[in-house]
Amino acid sequence: MAKSILQERQRALLQQEKQLAIDLASCLENFEGGESYEKTLRQVTASLDDLFLLVIVGEFNAGKSACINALLHDEVLEEGVIPTTHQVTILRHGAEQSQHMLARDILEMDYPAEFLRDISIVDTPGVNAILLKHQRLTEEFVPRSDLILFVTSTDRPFTQSEKSFLERIRAWGKKVIFILNKIDLLRSPEELQKITTFIANNCQQLLGFRADIFPVSALLAQQARQAVGHQAVELWERSRFGKLEEYLFETLDAKERVRLKLLSPLGVMQRLLDQTRASVEERAKLLAEDARTVTNIEKQLTFYREDMERNFKHRLTEITNIVLEMRQRGDYFFEDTIRLRRILDLVQSERIRREFEHEVLGDSAARIEHAVQEMIDWMVEQEHHFWQNIMEYIDRRREVSLRRDDHMIGTVSRQFDYNRRLLLQSVSHTVTGVIQTYDQEAESTQLSQDMRNTVAQAVITGAGGIGLGALIVAFMGTLAADVTGIIAGLGLLLVGYGIIPLRRKQAKRAFDEKMMELQQGLTSAMSEQFRKELQNSINRIEDAIAPYTRFVRAEQQKTTEIQARISQLNDTITTIKNEIEKG
Repeated sequence: MAKSILQERQRALLQQEKQLAIDLASCLENFEGGESYEKTLRQVTASLDDLFLLVIVGEFNAGKSACINALLHDEVLEEGVIPTTHQVTILRHGAEQSQHMLARDILEMDYPAEFLRDISIVDTPGVNAILLKHQRLTEEFVPRSDLILFVTSTDRPFTQSEKSFLERIRAWGKKVIFILNKIDLLRSPEELQKITTFIANNCQQLLGFRADIFPVSALLAQQARQAVGHQAVELWERSRFGKLEEYLFETLDAKERVRLKLLSPLGVMQRLLDQTRASVEERAKLLAEDARTVTNIEKQLTFYREDMERNFKHRLTEITNIVLEMRQRGDYFFEDTIRLRRILDLVQSERIRREFEHEVLGDSAARIEHAVQEMIDWMVEQEHHFWQNIMEYIDRRREVSLRRDDHMIGTVSRQFDYNRRLLLQSVSHTVTGVIQTYDQEAESTQLSQDMRNTVAQAVITGAGGIGLGALIVAFMGTLAADVTGIIAGLGLLLVGYGIIPLRRKQAKRAFDEKMMELQQGLTSAMSEQFRKELQNSINRIEDAIAPYTRFVRAEQQKTTEIQARISQLNDTITTIKNEIEKG
């Protein structure tokens, strides 16, 4: 009954792990670059239904094949002082010894050893740096293992290349057992103790785990098999291979093998999840900086609008002041001209008109024309300058991003990095292109024409197409005709002293109304055109950076969702681990 419950519980845990692998694969599918983990996840999931996988790793000439031969009590694998294992070899149980290529660089060998009914042994190529292809084959097979036997030797214990390799395979969460081979080369037990202490201390300090170390001599074990009687027993005892076999075949019983096998894929998935999390977090930091870039540009646009509007009001005031000065001169002109003492002059309309144009209108039209043109040139210059600022800011961001992208964590970010760099480059080229094709003279001419047409339509209906100066002159001419007509009429309407103050008041009122009309017309028309041109300028900049803005916001949303999914999957792994450890 207890066995039935245990088996039922194991099946439930197996199903949970398979579903976890499916969920993890689904999560990585939505994260470009995650497809590189698909093969590993598929292999790990498939290994759940396979026998317990004991993988032997280590540098060449450490004695990996010799140790396996000692376990098999036969010369099954080739041994030598030069690299002899060129592919991964999987040893499984078979009625008789045979071999065949299971896949490229993977040899499957059958052998009639009883313990192979429950355990498959994997012999791997050496992991020395000079044999990079062999090392790659070994590292690719490590995630599928349930237990790793790391073979080192007394003549080269815990080398730098072994340390580097151990760091990489431990990251998969695998249980590692050390086999210290070639103890027959040592002269005393003290030397052996010194080496085992050295390995144990380095494992603890450099790799963060307590090493289980089995000192053995594969050579003496093989000699014991060939010897007889007391000599065979003595050689076997000196080889210390019995303790390793005891661990593998007794301590590592069925229950312990099941526990390790269930934990093994969780370690792999935890590694993939940790790598993805590191990459996602790095991406989130970059996106946060990108978001700040977008926000800064948006703030600069706001400041740009505010500065432009504030300066426009100041420049518009300069124009309205010209109209105000005319109004003040007009008041003085009427006060001085419409007097009884000048009754004879008042009937001479042409003389009054010339005086009015000279003393009141003066060069106002030219001054207004000049002020408007200065405003137009200012608007064009400010937009061009702002475009340059945006380009320089984006280019600085690109340079920082390119430097930082070189240090991105994990392969799952490569496509994201490429897309992001390409987009930043595209935005920069767009802004640069705008600046390079920005003809300030043409822009100023077009804006002048738009402004003149707008003013013409607002001040004198049907006058569009004439210059702003001609427009003001035409308006002033109409004003002069109206005012001098009123003044000239005094000669015919002079009935008594009271008529002159009345006509002076009428003339001033008529003039004031015309000045108000001119001021309001100019202010309204120029403000409307200014707002239109300012909004067009801002729209062009927003359109230029819109792809970058959309990319950043979309990726931030995606990243947030993936982070939440990673956290959920991590909780699931922890829950399953705790359930397995409860036994």
